[in-house]
Amino acid sequence: MLYVLLQRFVRTYWLSVDDLVLAFVIDGAFQKGGQKDRSGARMIDKGYFLITDITGYTTFLTQSELDHAEHIIEALFESQLASIKPPLVVSNFQGDAILCYVPEQSLENGKILYNQVSDIYQAFADKMAEMLIDPPCSCSACSQISTLDLKIFLHYGEYLVKKMGEREEILGSDVILAHRMMKNDVKEKTGLDSYLLMTEAAFQEIGIEDPGIELIDHSQSYEHVGEVKMLVSPLQ
Repeated sequence: MLYVLLQRFVRTYWLSVDDLVLAFVIDGAFQKGGQKDRSGARMIDKGYFLITDITGYTTFLTQSELDHAEHIIEALFESQLASIKPPLVVSNFQGDAILCYVPEQSLENGKILYNQVSDIYQAFADKMAEMLIDPPCSCSACSQISTLDLKIFLHYGEYLVKKMGEREEILGSDVILAHRMMKNDVKEKTGLDSYLLMTEAAFQEIGIEDPGIELIDHSQSYEHVGEVKMLVSPLQ
């Protein structure tokens, strides 16, 4: 009954049920706690959100022997984690993705973020090359390692840190946008399988006009957000 009422509500106000439920979850988290200042108000921070996403993950898992595929994905995840250094903080894992964030006060030089992107991709590429040269076996999973690649997403905005058991999660509309960036038409427009996609907000906040990497103008429209200006850079 509740779900039906929600459907009627979202049809009236042009929202999706998922968006509404997500809004309730976030609002509940904000109400329940998080870091507070001396007055007891929740503290909203600003910073950068970095997400790594393994391209071809779903197809790879569904068309390969699960035990071998899981071992390969785990090795690729570990290679990324080994290259993620402070000030980057790992927030959580989401299937084929790793969500990290950097409080703006922890970032002395924006160049550090570009270096981190390069280091993460290089570690991933090195592990891929290692497994391609000497595959664990001749199974379907090992023969399809070359179908995997990596995309990285970078955004800047506000967030709130929420304690979830033993871990800290980050919440907020800008965090949601960072996740939505994973749905895009970069491949169709550029032909790139592996790339860094960052919002203009992140680029402007980093403040380096010439970061020494190729940048391609891009924009993407998202429901309830509108058009978001971005930049694409090939990873290689």
